[in-house]
Formats: sequence, C-alpha cells, structure tokens
Amino acid sequence: MVTVFGTRPQFIKLSVLWEALESRFRSILIDSGQHYDFALAGSFHAETGLRQPDLHLGLGSASAATQIGQLTERLERHLTRLAPDAVIVIGDTSTTAGAALAAAYRNIPLAHVEAGLRCFDPSTPEEKNRILADHLAAWRFCPSRAAVANLRREGIQLGILGVGDLMYENWQRWRAELRPPETATRWGLLPREYYFVTCHRAQNVDEPDRLRRLVAILHALDRPTVFAVHPRARKNLARLGLWSSLKRHPDLYLTPPLPHRPSLALIAGARAVLTDSGGIQREAYWSRTPCIVLRDRTEWNELVACGASVLADLNADRVRRALIRRWRIRALDDPYFRLRRPSERIVRRLAVDLSGEQAK
Repeated sequence: MVTVFGTRPQFIKLSVLWEALESRFRSILIDSGQHYDFALAGSFHAETGLRQPDLHLGLGSASAATQIGQLTERLERHLTRLAPDAVIVIGDTSTTAGAALAAAYRNIPLAHVEAGLRCFDPSTPEEKNRILADHLAAWRFCPSRAAVANLRREGIQLGILGVGDLMYENWQRWRAELRPPETATRWGLLPREYYFVTCHRAQNVDEPDRLRRLVAILHALDRPTVFAVHPRARKNLARLGLWSSLKRHPDLYLTPPLPHRPSLALIAGARAVLTDSGGIQREAYWSRTPCIVLRDRTEWNELVACGASVLADLNADRVRRALIRRWRIRALDDPYFRLRRPSERIVRRLAVDLSGEQAK
C-alpha cells in the first residue's frame, strides 16, 4: 500500500490514518515535497507522531501543471518498482492529481480520501484536482452526505463510501489539550476578543488586486488580530510593498504558519476566524467559532446553511457585516460529518476488498 502526501492538510489527515494503515498493510509513505517550507510541514512529524516517509520526491515550488507533471513522472518510476496493491491520495492538491495520474497509468487501484467535495468553480485548481481523482478512483471515501450526492450527480455509482472526516478524528484527538498557546499569552490576547486570519489560496494571494483587498480588510478589523502568513503570501506582500504597512499596524500580530495544535487553540479561542481554508472552516465549526470565508463559494456549503460560516469573499463591507451579526451555529444534520474513527472505516474497507478479510 502506497500513500502519497505532501502538504500541511495532508500531513494532518495522514497523522490519524497511518497507524491504522500499518496495522493491516505493508505501508509505504511517499512525501511529494509540495510543501517544502519547514513552517508548513517540517515540524509536523515531531508534533503529530507521523513517522518519516520512506521516499521524498522533492517536488518544491512551481505552477500546478508543472508540479502535477513532475510528480506523475517521478512517482510512476517508483510505482513500477514497488508494485503496490493500491495507492491512496488525500484531498485536492497538485500532489493528489499527480499521484492519481501516476497510479492510473500503472493500472494500480486508487483510493481517494476526502472524495466528492465540490465548490462548483471549475476554474480553481483544487476543483480540477478533486474531479480528476474522483473519476480515476476505485474507492471514494466521502466525509459528508453532500459529497456522496455530488458523486452520484456526476454519474458515479460504484466505490462511494461515506466514512466521515479525518479532520474531525484529528480534532477529537487534540480537543482536550487546546489551551491558549504561548503566542496568545505573550501578545496578551483574551479569549473571544481577537480574530484569527489565514489566507493561502492562489486566487487570493497571487492576484495583486485581491491581495490589496485582503490588506484593506486586515487594516479595518476592530480587534487584535493574529495573521498566520503563508510563505507565498509573505513574498507577494513584500513584492507589492504591502508588508511594511501590516508590520506597523499596532493590533496586527504577524506570524509564520503555526504548528497544528497552537493553530487549533487559536481557532478555539477566537471571536471569529477569517480564512480561505476548507480545513479551518471545519475546525472552526467543531470549536463553535464563527467563520468568515474569504471566498465567494466553498466546498462546505452545509456549514453556511447551519450558520457556522458566512461567504464574504474579499469584500470589506460583507466582512464587516459578518463580524457584527448575531451568530447562531446549529448542529449539522449529516450522518457522516461527525462519525468517529473514519480512519478505521477506510482501512477496514481496503482490507476487505484487497485481502478478502471479513467485514466487521
């Protein structure tokens, strides 16, 4: 069994999957190197207990198409040698798409974890990657009822399995240990009296006009704010001459991407989260923290429907209105969304199908 990963969200999800995998299979972990920055991925092995990968492909920074092409070529050679029973991919990144293609060209069955999510914007690289992986996969492990429905609407009928969300399993693992992190204490941040901001998607941090709109929103916020700055966003802010104005803001605390548990603690203690991250939208919901989505659409429309999230895009007026609204976060009526131990469901299904074990 080969699992291919390479970004911070994939590290998080794999951290609750790999031990279950290795209890049933001879498991090979391959790090694509898509997140090569230590702040994004380097600290995760020590923090989560995830063991070191067996192979590192050194992908690094490039356009999405270049990353996918390079990974497909590099990984295909290793898959020829390893001849695994299956390849597992996670999420919607360039690593997901490249590994899915490599497995398909070697005729190796593909399992897609976090299948079926759709934002219905085909221009985004993440949507392309999801659709590609879902339509190549033999197993489509879905985190929500909406994800299952999306696949059926696209004409897929086989291999759809509602198993729950690995992010929820991870959040459950750490929830009892979420204390205000050292950074919050050092900055004097009080619970529910600060905002937590992340922004990493290419359409937000690579497009100058949208990045300027993000900076305007940050300057207009009415409470102390922690902004965890993605390395690419930091580079583009400096290139556009915007970084210095953020540094001078007295109530804006700039930090590189934080380790996972301090990030979860900051989300849990925030008055609101402003983000373009799908993972943080769910972590905010589980923590009952209002979430303002800095996009005009989301893969997690059920969180908007239950009052946990608001779509504001990079529109300062919509952000302002969201911050002053009366939030009522309702429980989500979804049989899959809060299933416990999805890692065991995934591994059990793979074991049944690949080795003929009896379903339990």
